[in-house]
Amino acid sequence: MTPFLDILYQLSHETGLQLYPDNHHACKLVVGEHITVQLEMDISQEHLLLGSVIYEIPLGSFRENVLKHALVANSGDYPLYGYLCYIQKLNALALYDALSLKNLTGISLSNHIILFAQKAELWREALSSNRPGPNTLKPQGGKPPPFLGIKL
Repeated sequence: MTPFLDILYQLSHETGLQLYPDNHHACKLVVGEHITVQLEMDISQEHLLLGSVIYEIPLGSFRENVLKHALVANSGDYPLYGYLCYIQKLNALALYDALSLKNLTGISLSNHIILFAQKAELWREALSSNRPGPNTLKPQGGKPPPFLGIKL
């Protein structure tokens, strides 16, 4: 059994879902009403990749603000439960993560997917409400917010 099939089998056991890889060697999970999480193996077969397209963000100042907020969120404390990125081809904000298979179990993967999907949903809700992120950056003492943790 391949590592991907093994982890899907464990996840199936935990969730009660019948999970199988598709023709592209990936498996998509619909989590809630709006979030889809795709699972697939990296080329080395040592990491499980998780990905979710969150929301299309149009060209302009709103996109710039969203991406600034995403950079700040990516510099947060561990665990992050995924990293935000921009997919140019889709004009969309996305979330991705890579989990080592060394100690990954069906239980730990199930828990991680829940937190990963919650983070994606928080961002989706913010963007659909025309907010640049779930936690708006607030200037401190009239100064602009820090960029990548750098105080100017």
